[in-house]
Amino acid sequence: MKKNRQLTVLVLLSLLLCQCSKSEFEELTLDEEFEQNANFPTYIAEYGKSIAAELRGTVKNLHKMGVNYSDANKTDAFKEKFYNDFYQASPTIIKTRSSVDMTQMQISPKEFAERLSNLTKIQLDFIDRIIKECDKSTSYKDLANRLISINKDIYSNVPEIQQERLFTITAVLYYGMKEVQYLEEQGLMPVTPQNKIKHLRIKTRSEPGGGFGDSCRSFLATVWVIAVGEPTPAGEIVAAVATVIVGGILLYEVVVCASQTIDCAAKYAECVNTGSLPSWKCYDCFRYCQGQHVWDCPRPY
Repeated sequence: MKKNRQLTVLVLLSLLLCQCSKSEFEELTLDEEFEQNANFPTYIAEYGKSIAAELRGTVKNLHKMGVNYSDANKTDAFKEKFYNDFYQASPTIIKTRSSVDMTQMQISPKEFAERLSNLTKIQLDFIDRIIKECDKSTSYKDLANRLISINKDIYSNVPEIQQERLFTITAVLYYGMKEVQYLEEQGLMPVTPQNKIKHLRIKTRSEPGGGFGDSCRSFLATVWVIAVGEPTPAGEIVAAVATVIVGGILLYEVVVCASQTIDCAAKYAECVNTGSLPSWKCYDCFRYCQGQHVWDCPRPY
């Protein structure tokens, strides 16, 4: 009788262990399947993962610092405060002892227009599609599927020499937002107006939904800084700082949840490229749009 009880316990424990292993295996397989379907070039996948690693290390440090962004907004004052916190918490900045200031986050409209002119029509079309698909997404899984679909079309329709910049954008969003979802599930993301209620609950891996699907779906600044940035920064330190900048911009957009924000960069590009207004007027409208989040650019008489 005693042997039977022991055998029963062993069988139950074995079944429990098998179930746990199966669940973990299925989750791992799902992640691997997603990565295979995304089909990023190896070096671009590594760049995307480096952004994710930067986010994880920085957010963990921000959590230790006890930052609270429940007053997060789109003002210049909050933006400066956020980036100062981000760089102070960045493992890359601490390790390399690099110096980053706010001027490195900015690009003049003139320089933006010059770099934009180097992009082809098909690249601009895909950038516009990426932005729109982000806005439509309802969860990380949905976003990942949309990015996978975009990647397939990049391989099929974009000349190989023009693909790298587009894959870099999709990789940063793919791996970066996957990391954001993980940090949200672990309760490590800073408190913001969008997620402060969630922080009052005990979060589990099985909890449905999540902050990403609720409102943080627009990544205009992240997309454009990659689109017009230097594709391969020279030097190890410069490349590391570039990773910090991209990671910082992505996290800022998540924190302020700038969904439904007008794409001032795209409007400016359209204004300059069509020649409907003098370039100085496009510049004035661009600056106004950045401050007021409205494109109000009447034609001169």
